[in-house]
Amino acid sequence: MIRRIAFFFVSTIQLQAQIGGIQELAIKESSAYRWLEQLSDGIGGRLTGSPEAAKAEQWAADTMKQIGLANIHLERYKIDRGWQRGTAQAEIVSPIRLPLNATSYGWAGSTPSAKGLEASVVLVKRDSLAAEMRNSAAWAGKILCVSSTGGSAIQFYSQLGAFVIEAQKQKAAAIILRDARPGAMLTHTGPVTFDGAIYTISVLDISAEHQLRLERLLKAGTPVRLRITVSNRFSSGPVEAANVVGEIAGREQAEQVVILSAHLDSWDLGTGAIDDGAGVATVLGAAEAIVKSGKKPRRTIRFILFTGEEQGLLGSRAYVRQHKAEMPNVVCALALDWGQGPIAALPLAGRNELTASFAELSALVKDVQPLEIVSTYLTFTDAYSFTLAGVAGLAFYQNSKDYTLIGHSAADMFDKVDAAVLSRNTATAAITAFWIADHTNRIAAHWSQERVVQQLVEDKQRPMLEALGLWAFPQ
Repeated sequence: MIRRIAFFFVSTIQLQAQIGGIQELAIKESSAYRWLEQLSDGIGGRLTGSPEAAKAEQWAADTMKQIGLANIHLERYKIDRGWQRGTAQAEIVSPIRLPLNATSYGWAGSTPSAKGLEASVVLVKRDSLAAEMRNSAAWAGKILCVSSTGGSAIQFYSQLGAFVIEAQKQKAAAIILRDARPGAMLTHTGPVTFDGAIYTISVLDISAEHQLRLERLLKAGTPVRLRITVSNRFSSGPVEAANVVGEIAGREQAEQVVILSAHLDSWDLGTGAIDDGAGVATVLGAAEAIVKSGKKPRRTIRFILFTGEEQGLLGSRAYVRQHKAEMPNVVCALALDWGQGPIAALPLAGRNELTASFAELSALVKDVQPLEIVSTYLTFTDAYSFTLAGVAGLAFYQNSKDYTLIGHSAADMFDKVDAAVLSRNTATAAITAFWIADHTNRIAAHWSQERVVQQLVEDKQRPMLEALGLWAFPQ
């Protein structure tokens, strides 16, 4: 036992020497908070394919150049249509008059006339969309208000796309679709579905309090009429987006790559400071700390800022397609996309064989912040695109207070981010990426498609993937 403790102590000292300078530079000399302010307050919301997103892409490439990264470039891909938010107004006109807090979903349509429309409202049960669609002929000219509770999320999202298409086919006037988040009169935006689809019908989120008022009236059998005006704009055709890439070349096994990523795109009600500006700043800050330390990792560390994440991981999925032949050489793909809070855990996303190795990492960062290694998934991040491609795709879990309330809303602003928390997250991300890249042995093997499917099924991930339109494997 004494020999084992002594060995662990010596190993820890050696590891701390290995990452010497990175931790201190990330905490005490990081530019991450300043960069976040530039991105959030200077550029603002960054819808994929928009002029603001293009400005952010160039800003990110310029920042990587300032840091001293190598092989900096933009990897372009196309999305089917660009989208620009216009106005969205809604009010109850009968049985009483009440202006509603309303926000359009992204890549959703407008009312036929700039003057808007007025129509009666029909309540649609969230937990039985398939059954509701059997009576869809009655939807013509009606505003469909989807109930705010009922059923499982997987069941709901698996039927949502078909429901919206059926509403368009039957010429429903509009859809009220409350985002399932807390209230406080905030509305949220987001994609209607997670497969990058475009819808011509108006789809609105309203505040939780207003949604519940509507539901009470409709459940009591009270006829309700709404006036809605929505004026969004689509591009006439496909538009370009780009992922921003820079790297630190490995000193020995440069062909093997460790990816550290966040997503550069954001929604436009706020300025995308926590979703995912904080992640972007952490990635750039980690790169800065490693470069300033003068440490050269054994393997290449590639820093990627993806776009299109908010529309269904479009940028990271495009990257995986473009680099398909390289995937066996990607050791690990790390992502930061869970808000503004401190990093608290690293879910292994089916890679439980890494538990023992990552215990060493946990000990290495304990002076920065506790890092629990857990055998769960954090699926709504770009890391998942790599999981599906056989790579160990790992997203840091952050303990972000009110993240679901703030994200995708007008509250997503720079003031929500604590500089001290950001610096510690930057240190943890930098140490993690460097430790994996510099490890004597390759930490994680590439998995075959068969092995990936086996693990996803075993971990009961398939229903969720199918509901979100992400299951791309043979039946």
